[in-house]
Amino acid sequence: MGLCLPDASGGIGRVTPAAVGVALGDRANGVSRPVIGLIGDGSFQYSVQGIWTAAQHRLPVVCVVMRNQEYSILKSFALLEETPGVPGLDLPGIHIASLARGYGCRTAEVETAEELEKAFNSALDADTTTVIVVSTQPQKAML
Repeated sequence: MGLCLPDASGGIGRVTPAAVGVALGDRANGVSRPVIGLIGDGSFQYSVQGIWTAAQHRLPVVCVVMRNQEYSILKSFALLEETPGVPGLDLPGIHIASLARGYGCRTAEVETAEELEKAFNSALDADTTTVIVVSTQPQKAML
């Protein structure tokens, strides 16, 4: 069974480097399992270069990137702090799968639950790092 690291709170962007670190530690300790990181597209931008390390070491990391084309959590914090309209929080045009391929990863872009299931199962069987991009809709965070 794989280890899953969600990004529910705390340091923005920590999931990708944490997943790579866990996978490197697993390998050093003789543990063979996939490591799954679930992260938003905004948070992914904080440490995207971590997937290069994973690909270079052919680590069994599966990054599932929820793509809503914005820094949703930062927008929610701006509303909480009564500073709406902060510039630079929309992320149109970033093609995450292309970035991941450029770093040497396998990729999949999915729209449906069925496509996600197929891509995820394929990633679990892969011998290297996979980035799965899941299209989602922006939602206000419950802060």
